[in-house]
Amino acid sequence: MFPFSATVRASFSRKSSVLSLAALSLAALSLAAVGCKAGPAPDAGFIENPEVLRQDDKLPFDAVWFKEGVDFSKFQTVYIAPVDTTHLLNLDWWDKANIAPGDQQSQAQELGEFFRNEVKSQFADDDKNKHTVVDTPGDDTLIVELAIVEVVPTKVWLNAIGYILAGQLDNGLTAFEGRFRDGKTKEVIAEFKDREYGQLDIVSIADFQWNRHSRHTAEVWGDQLEEVVYVQPGETVSHMSSVTLRPW
Repeated sequence: MFPFSATVRASFSRKSSVLSLAALSLAALSLAAVGCKAGPAPDAGFIENPEVLRQDDKLPFDAVWFKEGVDFSKFQTVYIAPVDTTHLLNLDWWDKANIAPGDQQSQAQELGEFFRNEVKSQFADDDKNKHTVVDTPGDDTLIVELAIVEVVPTKVWLNAIGYILAGQLDNGLTAFEGRFRDGKTKEVIAEFKDREYGQLDIVSIADFQWNRHSRHTAEVWGDQLEEVVYVQPGETVSHMSSVTLRPW
């Protein structure tokens, strides 16, 4: 054995310990965020009067405003406008530390198209059959205008490390702003915003796809938007659960 082999082994052991400590520290920091409710996003500029929005425990979004006395039953049709992606919030270096294709703009456009189709499907498939989804708004139409304002893709590389050490470490982050408009008067009758991490899971293929968690969040929002229109006074629309047992 070479005379310096013990020194080499000791140095390698120290470096391995440092790398292990760094990996565990990264895992701990990531786990502190995963599974928690995301804080409200800064105002992105899509909502016309953000200062009037307030938290309502009976509704599933971070902040909402509804014009007093609006009767949603008067609307016979619903129009889902193309989702706006021109009010994106700036991402920091950590948010950008992923291997997702494209940039936030292209990711938001892809997610926006998915979000719009999901909302349309929720209203079209509604058992109550109260609104007909239309391609052109009229006087009897509830107009739904939405904007994707933040897309932080899931860090697939971080979850690859996490599955070795502790499981899921990252699940992305998504935020939207929206409003309802009266098709006849064009008056804004409601505004709302929400921001969500992807759901905490035990094991899921979504952890290895940059957009699957964001897509699931959009699916939940689509369902919630439909429920908000139909909710009766005193009823509650549930918030998005922070955990899931879905493996996809």
